[in-house]
This record gives sequence, structure tokens and C-alpha cells, in this order.
Amino acid sequence: SRFSARDEEDIGTPSTSRRYSIYGDDSSSVYRRDYTRTYGGRTDSKDEADSRFSVSSYQNGYERDSIDNTRGSSGTSGGSSSSTAPGGTGGLKNLGNTCFMNSVIQCLSNTKLLVDYLLTDTYTQDINTTNSSMKGSLIKAFSTLIKGLWKPGSRVIDPSSLKGAVQRFAPRFSGYNQEDSQEFLRYLLEGLHEDVNRVTVKPQPINTEIDSSLSVQEQAMEAWKRYLRRDDSKLVDIFVGQLKSTLRCSTCDYESVTFEPFWDLSLPIPARSGEVTLNECLEAFTKEEILDGDEMPTCARCKTRRRCTKFFSLYKLPKVLVVHLKRFSPTERFRSKLSSTVTFPLTSLDVSKFSDSPGRCTYSCYAVSNHSGTLYSGHYTAYAKNPKTCEWHYFNDSRVSKSSSSNVISNEAYLLFFELLT
Repeated sequence: SRFSARDEEDIGTPSTSRRYSIYGDDSSSVYRRDYTRTYGGRTDSKDEADSRFSVSSYQNGYERDSIDNTRGSSGTSGGSSSSTAPGGTGGLKNLGNTCFMNSVIQCLSNTKLLVDYLLTDTYTQDINTTNSSMKGSLIKAFSTLIKGLWKPGSRVIDPSSLKGAVQRFAPRFSGYNQEDSQEFLRYLLEGLHEDVNRVTVKPQPINTEIDSSLSVQEQAMEAWKRYLRRDDSKLVDIFVGQLKSTLRCSTCDYESVTFEPFWDLSLPIPARSGEVTLNECLEAFTKEEILDGDEMPTCARCKTRRRCTKFFSLYKLPKVLVVHLKRFSPTERFRSKLSSTVTFPLTSLDVSKFSDSPGRCTYSCYAVSNHSGTLYSGHYTAYAKNPKTCEWHYFNDSRVSKSSSSNVISNEAYLLFFELLT
């Protein structure tokens, strides 16, 4: 794996983060190395509960199970028979501190564009055996797992094969250490992307600056074309957007722009507790930052270093927007988890205020990866809306419950998955 050398150095940022992250302290290797292995695990009581819930083992890694309603909208316990359970409601066996992985898988399993790509075997036409380090084996393992989850009748699936493929691609996930679900998501998406990258012979990157005399739209198009020259896949079609970064000179008001692709948005939470809106998080992410002193850039018009302001905006909106809420403080002074509840509209998140995109700007939330507990001990679960039945379910490793949309927004939400409305 091309991650091996980086793993040996114990650098905790995946290539998607290293190549695309412009989120400041969140991409710090020291920060990631410090916190990613300190939470996301299982308690003994939870493992025992899961073992009691699973009834008997079957071939091909499946176990008979049923959907329970202990966390459903009615608040009453009960179950539906496996013969009547809809596809996409299977549980996942916890292999030992792998709830972070199970949570992410369930969110991706309810990503309609990705699931359709896998269930129809369309991905097999795109497998890249030339420059993919896994030669298609990662996406094959992932597809097999998704198909198991989508078989009619509720089952508990053993994700060992996928875990094995992931750790071959990214050796940092070897063993059963506690990990961060966002970091796992970034590695997994990059590995899947590599396996179906339409670019079989990668050209040398173009490192020259884009002509600033071009219009903003033309500069954005050129930046996107340069990205697609080397990275072009169905995963990119679904998950990757484009950020615009603007520098404005405080002396002459000249603006220069650059564009960067992103796989997710890592948003600060502007309150340590209480309730904030997702719009407030986006405002904090896009607010102007003053660059002065040693940070002053050179103004292209003034031809000298000037005090400038810098700010981000969303330019090309992805079909699926993944939002990472930065609940874990990177500073030494506050080594704690932010417990704020971030509220947002489930069906009509309008991001036009933060976007320069001329097209659709409204998203609907369909999945959430949750983290409960503290910085040092915790557990991952997920809420997801079935793309076929439009019913919400709560996924807690092997246990799956019908749920109400009113349960989705909580102070445990960590990764938010949105689909762009047509």
C-alpha cells in the first residue's frame, strides 16, 4: 500500500486530508495522532448485549437477527420478523472496537447514488487494475458487504473481509485500535475511488498557477479540469465538491482566488455547550480571517506584501455533502469534547448564503454518524434514512431499530450526510 511509509512514521492524516484539507489545525498530524486512538471503542456491557442479541451463525458471515424497536419512535420494545424486514436494515458485527467502522458503513449503505452503483454491479466496468494499489479488491469487498446489508430480511453481517481489505490499503487500521470515524471515512472513500479511477495512466500534475486574468468561472473550471486529469471516478462524481478561497487586499481591494477540491467539510462549532445551528457553524467556517504581520501575502496588484482578508465559500456543490463537526478540541488547554447540539433542517438545508454556485443549493439529511461518550472512551452509532422506504433507522452495531426523524438531531451527531435535492 502506498500508505505504508506514512503509517510507519505514524502520521495520522490520510491522503485525502493531506491533499485536500484546508481546514487549519484539523489536519495537524500531532492532533490526529493524539486523539484518534482515544475514543470510539466499545464497553463490555455493550459487547455482551450484542452477543445476547445475535442468535445463531450462518454461512458467509451472516447471522440471523431481527430489527428491534427499542429506540423507535413509539418508545416500545418489539421486533419485526426477518422475512418482512426491508433491505438495507441489516446490522454489523462488532469485531472489537470497530463501531467507528460500522457507523460509517451504515451511513454509506444508505447513500442512494453509491448503493445503486454497487448493487447493479456498474462498478465492475470501472475497476482500475493499472494504478490502483488494491486492483479492485477493496471495492469488491465493500460491494459484497453492501449487498449483504441489502438482502431482504434483517441480518447481521460480519465485516471482517472489508476490514481486511481496508487494512491492506491503509495499514494504520490493522488490529483493533479505537479510531475516528471521519478519518476512517476519508481513507475508505479514497481507497474506493482508487479502485474505480477512470484515469489509468496518471499524467504529471500541472503546478503552474492558473491565469488570474481569466474570469472566476474560468479559473474554477480550469482547476476542476486539472483535478479530474488525475482523479476521476464515480466516487468523485458523488462526494467531491470545490471550495473557493478568496484573498482581498486591504489597500487596493484586489481579489485573488484559488480553488480546492474537498471530500468533506470540517466545521468548527462556535459554542462549547448548549445549542447552535449548522448555519452558525458554516458562518464560522466562511468568516473573514485577517492575515497580518508574518502572515501577510503578496498582493498581485500592489506587488508587495499587504494586510489581507481571507475567506472561503462553496463553489461547486457535491451531490453528497459530508459535514464533519469538530467536537474534539485540538488545543492543550481544552482537551474535551464539545457537547453542543447542532440543529439543522432535515429536509431543506439551504446553503446558498455560503455558496457561489449558480445551481441548486438545498440539501436533505439522510444519515448521521454519532459519537457518544468522552474524548477518552466512547461509542459510535448511526441514524440513516432508507432510500427505498424513506424510514429512519438507528444502527448500533448488530442491533437495528426503527426510529423517528425527531431523534436524529442530538449532541452526539459527529458526521452529517446530506444529498443535494433535484
